[in-house]
Amino acid sequence: METIKVARLDERARLPTRKHASDAGIDFYALEGCEVPAGEFRLVRTGITVEISSGYVGILKPKGGSLHLIGSGVIDAGYQGEIIFRVVNPLKTPLTFQAGDPVGQMVVVPVVTPAVVEVDPGEIHARRSERGATGGIL
Repeated sequence: METIKVARLDERARLPTRKHASDAGIDFYALEGCEVPAGEFRLVRTGITVEISSGYVGILKPKGGSLHLIGSGVIDAGYQGEIIFRVVNPLKTPLTFQAGDPVGQMVVVPVVTPAVVEVDPGEIHARRSERGATGGIL
C-alpha cells in the first residue's frame, strides 16, 4: 500500500500528517476543542475519512508522550465513516484539546484473515506452553 486516500468531511479539519517520513503512525488532529474530565472519556472527532486498501487495517493509538489513552480502535478496509478517537483521561485533572491539536495516530498494517474453525478444547491445549491457561498472568 503506497498511498492512503484521505478526505475532509468538514472544511475545518486538519489533514493527517507524519512528523517524520519514516514514522509508522499517521497523526490525526482534533476537529474542535473539547475537555475530557479526569477519569472519563470523550469521543474526539477529526473531520477526516480515509480509504484503507483491502488486506490492511488501521489501528488507532495514542501519540508517543501523550498523557491520555486511546480506546481500542480498528479501522477496517470497508469503513467509510469519520475517524473518531475515544480519548480516555487517566489523570486526576481535566484534559483539554483545542481545534487542530494532535489526538492520536493511525498505524496501517497488513491483515491475515484465517477461517474460524471450532475444535475440541484438548486440541488447543495439546500444545500448551509454559504460560498455561493464565496467559502468563501471575
